[in-house]
Amino acid sequence: MKKPQAYTEFQPLKEVLVGRSIDIDFFKQTDIPFTKQTTSLMTHLLDETEEDYQKLVDTLVKLDVKVVRPDKTAYINDNNMHNLTGAYLMNPRDHQIVIDNKIIFGQWDTTIGKGFLTALKGYKKSFLPDPVFKRINCASIVRLGEDIIVDNNKYSNTQVQVNRLKKYFEPLGYNIIYTKTHNLTFKNNVSHSDAVFSILKPGLILHAEENSDYSETLFKGWDFIKVEKEENIRQQHTLKWFLSKKQNIKKDFSYAFDDNKYNDDVWFNFLNTWFTSLMGYSKETYFDVNCLVVDENNVILSGYNKRLFKELEKRQINPILCPFRHRLFWDGGTHCITLDLKREGSREKYL
Repeated sequence: MKKPQAYTEFQPLKEVLVGRSIDIDFFKQTDIPFTKQTTSLMTHLLDETEEDYQKLVDTLVKLDVKVVRPDKTAYINDNNMHNLTGAYLMNPRDHQIVIDNKIIFGQWDTTIGKGFLTALKGYKKSFLPDPVFKRINCASIVRLGEDIIVDNNKYSNTQVQVNRLKKYFEPLGYNIIYTKTHNLTFKNNVSHSDAVFSILKPGLILHAEENSDYSETLFKGWDFIKVEKEENIRQQHTLKWFLSKKQNIKKDFSYAFDDNKYNDDVWFNFLNTWFTSLMGYSKETYFDVNCLVVDENNVILSGYNKRLFKELEKRQINPILCPFRHRLFWDGGTHCITLDLKREGSREKYL
């Protein structure tokens, strides 16, 4: 039986789980009233998403990283529309994380959890499917050697969950820090710190311009690369916003497409009627920050930002572009769609 290992977000990555796009057949089994037109566009969307996953996989393999993936047959339809958000295997980062030699499973009781369990069956003896970790927000847990930083923003992690983390990991010598990890208020009842914050290597943080809590408290003396709010908006605008003129949104969602074949009123109305449960609020996500650090010299990003790439290169970091074309629709970046399983290195003290 294999053992996972991860002490940081930046030590050399050796094995990773990459999510998988939804199969159109999953939706065709539901009560969603697909037409020929909406079937065609949804098929394009899902296929293009999977193509981008494959490009990411190819890039990781070239960097000598082993990749595992959930099988598409793990998509199980219970014909309950309310469970759509729990029935896709695209974002393994949200509720799963490797700490030390254990895998915390926040979705062990759900359809999506079963899909990830199957993909990671070789690590079965390392699972921590504790009921207290049900829906734990792993995207807001940061590993930094001996310190594990857990976000306490609203809609993030609870004191009960933190106490259980302490029970498992403090006896091993870890220091659990329960603190506010960013100062942004999310509108979508979700608070993922990896949307605004990333540690690239010891002494260097990449984070959203609006997020200042880390720099003022835990990381005094560290170097910071800030992604400015205007840069984030500008990058999203390059994807041809049809939001304000073309859509009558029931909720304040934001998504767009970079291909004119999707610029269709029937398509947008179809999404707004049936798929709002799958969409996040992408205006709040700094996709440049939501990156996957392969090691201290290589980082994978889902979009191109000329200034950021130059800032990384000045610090001897190679920015690797793996476009995720529909990141605004899915509201997920490279960090969201991956889960690091093995990183080389020992547990060290960084703070």
